[in-house]
Amino acid sequence: MKSPKNSKSKVSCIPIEGSISWEDWLKGRRYRRELGNRVAPEIIRRKSSSSDGRLKKPFIGERGLPFTPTEKL
Repeated sequence: MKSPKNSKSKVSCIPIEGSISWEDWLKGRRYRRELGNRVAPEIIRRKSSSSDGRLKKPFIGERGLPFTPTEKL
């Protein structure tokens, strides 16, 4: 069975026995984020929750790690 022409991946695949470079992983991360932004909002972090006290303590007043814009990946 032939695969459609547009199904070719634009990013490197991770080999079964091996690893990929950090640069290849970042390219893939950017591509996955761009695809995800087509179906969901870019930032989905809640503004507040009942776990804020537990979350904000290790992240210096924030609810998690800072968000990196897609352009910077």
